[in-house]
Amino acid sequence: MLCQPRSRVAAGFIALLLMLPVAVGSTPQASRAAGTTTLTFLGPDFDEWVAFVKVANEIGKGMGIQVKPNYLPWDDVFQKALVDSKSGVKTWDYVYIYNTWVPGLSAAKAIEPIDDFMTTPAGRNAVKPDDFIKESTAGLELNGKLWAMPALAAPYMLGYRTDLFSNAAEKQAFQKKFGYPLAVPQTYKQLMDMAQFFTRKKGETLAGKPLDQDFYGIIMANKSGGFLFHRFEHILVAFGADLVYNPKTMQPTVNSPESIAAVKYYVELHKYMQPGTETVTGGGANRVMASNRGAMEMDALDNMLSVLPVAKLSKVVGKVTYTLLPTQVASRPHANVGDANGLAIYALSQHKAEAFKLATATLNTQGTKALMKEYPALVPMRTSVVQDPEIRRNYPLVFAAMNEMIKGKPYTVFIPPLKQWIQAQEIYESALSAAMSGQQSVDDAMNGAQAKEVDLFKRSGLIK
Repeated sequence: MLCQPRSRVAAGFIALLLMLPVAVGSTPQASRAAGTTTLTFLGPDFDEWVAFVKVANEIGKGMGIQVKPNYLPWDDVFQKALVDSKSGVKTWDYVYIYNTWVPGLSAAKAIEPIDDFMTTPAGRNAVKPDDFIKESTAGLELNGKLWAMPALAAPYMLGYRTDLFSNAAEKQAFQKKFGYPLAVPQTYKQLMDMAQFFTRKKGETLAGKPLDQDFYGIIMANKSGGFLFHRFEHILVAFGADLVYNPKTMQPTVNSPESIAAVKYYVELHKYMQPGTETVTGGGANRVMASNRGAMEMDALDNMLSVLPVAKLSKVVGKVTYTLLPTQVASRPHANVGDANGLAIYALSQHKAEAFKLATATLNTQGTKALMKEYPALVPMRTSVVQDPEIRRNYPLVFAAMNEMIKGKPYTVFIPPLKQWIQAQEIYESALSAAMSGQQSVDDAMNGAQAKEVDLFKRSGLIK
């Protein structure tokens, strides 16, 4: 995610080795020089945003606008934007935004809703909101307003080793052990069986060949700070649980039967993950999968596509297929939590008109196609891009995965519009981590988290 080479592959190293201080506000404010307006961008040093800056600067040449990026670790961007806006810092013009950050940043009035720029026909035509794929952009909407220009969808999917799942010897052995055919898992019970089946020690045989290293049933990124919860939340929903609280009653449900069942499942599944998963980010997990050490991986589609099909990074090129997540409750087929990344206009920007003009020009249909040439793993958020013949021809993996999403009609929920969400998520994640490490039993961990959530909700005036 952040370091040279600039890619999601490098995510774990910077997160562990480098935490830049929030006092990056000394960066000069956007300024005009030689007739050019410079817009500052606060965001993470991910491949897609490096691509955005490059494409935006190409497009901006004819407008007299350029973008200067200021990169921070992903989980620092939210706090930096929040603190700077409250302090009246006018440094920024653009702020990267993740859908879970929308409630907090919008409540703090740190970002300007895109709707404020669509009050004229010209403004609405520049955004073209009817072109957005609602299933992937809804997370950037709140209270009937769009808070950021949609840039990258991040649907979580299951990547599985097609060569192993279709191997005759492996299929025969699986059928004999579990009593049903080895195929793409449709339930989490099946996924557990397959994760257990494919977990093997160095020297054991896999697909007819002895292993020269340990092999794992499923690869996951479980580093605290969001990575763990963002993988687990899909399983939480699939087991029929709420996302931390019941939105109708506002009562926390961390220790509900469904929630505890999901945590117990994840603790068991942890046995078949790569060692050290508690310190691994998305980039780190993809490196393990790419090194031919896993049968399955659950991650954001763009994360996987940025590594697994890339010959210089991966030993499993052409061997991984991407499919919808399993479920555990029949009424929630392929349950998942919607994920979205966008470009927000900073509320204290001194160049809002220029920021809007360049953002819409860069994130329209043609601009998105240009972004995909720079970052082929980008999952577009516009129908016009997905339907474009050139995209279908040149990006078959993206097209196939999006078709799976469209045809499969997965049960999708979005992060609730709660400004205390980050705190609520951290409480749950901390308890989940304690249960996974064996520091606490599942029941003790989740009961303790429930008490903390209730206290948070009471202090926030959400419940009495």
